[in-house]
Amino acid sequence: MLYIIFIFSLIYAALAWRRLDWAIMAMIIGLPLYQIRFSFTNIPFTVLELMILIAFTVWAIKNHQKIFKNFKLSARGGPALGWKIKIRYPFDTEIFLLLIISWIAIAIAGFSDSALGIWKAYFFEPILVYILIVNVFNKHSVNKLIWSLTILSFGVSLSAILQRIGFLASPENFWPRVTGPFTYPNALGLLLSPLVLIMTAWFMQTISINKNLKFKILNFKFLFITTVILMSVSAIALAQNEGAAFGVIVAMIIVGFLLRVQKKPNLKWLPISLIVFVLGGALFSSIFFLQIVPEYKYFNFDKKIFNYITDKAMLKDISGEIRKQQWRETWQVLTASPKNFIFGLGLSNYQKTIKPIHQEGIFFNFERDKKFRTKIVWFNEEYKAKHWQPVEIYMYPHNFFLNFWVELGLLGALLFVWIIIKPLAVSFKLLDKSRENRHLILGVIGAVIVIVVHGIVDVPYFKNDISVLFWVIVGILGIFQLENKSKNVLRFNNEK
Repeated sequence: MLYIIFIFSLIYAALAWRRLDWAIMAMIIGLPLYQIRFSFTNIPFTVLELMILIAFTVWAIKNHQKIFKNFKLSARGGPALGWKIKIRYPFDTEIFLLLIISWIAIAIAGFSDSALGIWKAYFFEPILVYILIVNVFNKHSVNKLIWSLTILSFGVSLSAILQRIGFLASPENFWPRVTGPFTYPNALGLLLSPLVLIMTAWFMQTISINKNLKFKILNFKFLFITTVILMSVSAIALAQNEGAAFGVIVAMIIVGFLLRVQKKPNLKWLPISLIVFVLGGALFSSIFFLQIVPEYKYFNFDKKIFNYITDKAMLKDISGEIRKQQWRETWQVLTASPKNFIFGLGLSNYQKTIKPIHQEGIFFNFERDKKFRTKIVWFNEEYKAKHWQPVEIYMYPHNFFLNFWVELGLLGALLFVWIIIKPLAVSFKLLDKSRENRHLILGVIGAVIVIVVHGIVDVPYFKNDISVLFWVIVGILGIFQLENKSKNVLRFNNEK
C-alpha cells in the first residue's frame, strides 16, 4: 500500500510542479479520497491530505521569494513606507483568528492525537487550499475550479445512481438509501447540495453568454452541466437526505429573488431579509425547537401529506426527535460549567464528554397519540418497548451553531458565524461590480445558504471533504474580491 502511495505522490508532485492549476483541480475532483488512509512515522494521513500538502509545498518552493518579500513588507510597514501597494488576502483576519481559536481548542482537549488530527484535517489543510486557490487562479481561470467541482459532482452522483440500479454495491444497513463513494447516505447530500447551487449558477451564466438556442443545445458544456445538475439532485433524492434537499430549495428561492430584483434596487431588501431570517433561524434553531415548539403537540390535518410536512418542519419525526435529544444533552454539558460554556469541550472531545450523561434512547410517538405522554408512564412494558428508539452518541450535536460551540467554544462559534456572514456581505457588494461573473457570485451565495440551512440538523463542516469544499467556495469569492481590489488600486494609481 505504501509503495503505491509513494508512486502516486511522485506522479502528483510532478504534475504540481509542471501544472499547479491542474494539480489543484485534480485535488478537488479527488475530495472523496480522504477515505484512503495510511500512516507515516506513526502520523495518520489521507490521500487527500497528501495531495494538499504536496500542492502547497510546490507552490511555496516556486514562490518562496515573493512570499518572503511579502512577509518583509508586512514587517517593515509596506505601503506606509512608500513601497508598492500590497493587497491583503481576503478574509485574512478571520483565518488568523480561526487558527488561534482552533489551537486553543486543541489545548482544551489536552493536545490529544485526535484533537491534533481534527485541527490538521478540518482547519489547517483546508486553509492551505484556500491560499492556493486565491494565488493560483484568477477571474479568467476560475472556470477551471467550476469544471473541477462539476466533474466531482458527476463522479459522486454517478456512483450513487449505479448503486440504486444495482451495478455497484451499497451498504446493506442503509438500503434502499444510497451512499455513493461514501459509507453513509448523508455524506452525499453534504457534498452535493452546495455544488448544485454552484453548477446552477454556472448553467445560468452559460445561457446568458450564449443567446443562440442551437448553440446551447449542441454545446457540450451546456449539456454536461445540465446532466450533472439532474444527476446530483437525483443522488440527493436517492440518498433520502431531506436536510440537503430543503437547503437546496431554500437557497434556490433566495437566489431566484436576488436575480429578479437585480434591476429593481428598491426590492433588494426582500432577499436580504430572507437571508437574515435564515441565518437567525440556523443560529437559534436549537433554542426554537427545544423551548418554543411544544413537545408532544401535533398539527392534525385530514390529509397525511400535510401531517408529514408539518412533522418534518417542526422536527417531530423520528430523525427530528433524535436531533432534539442530542441538543438537550449538548446544552446540558455546555451549561454544566462556565469553562464549558466559554471554551467549549475541545476538539474531538464531544463524545467523551457526553457519554456520562447520555440517555440511551427516547420514546417516540409514531402513532401521533394525543395521550402518548400519559401512556408511556402508566402503560405496560410492552407498550414502552414498542415506542422505544435507541439513540447513539454521535461525533457532533448536528446543529450548525452547537457544532462549532462544542469544538471551538463560544468565541469560535461566533467567529464562524461571522465567516459565514462576511462572504455573503462581500458577495452583495460584488454583484453590481462584477457583472460578467454575477451568476457565479450568486452561486456562492446560494452554496453558503445551503450549508447554513442544512446545518440546522446536520454537520456541514466537520468532515474532511466538506471543510475543504467550504474553503474552495470562499476561495472562489476571494478571487473576485481580489480582482475588485486590483481594479481599485489601478484606478487609484491612474488618478495619481
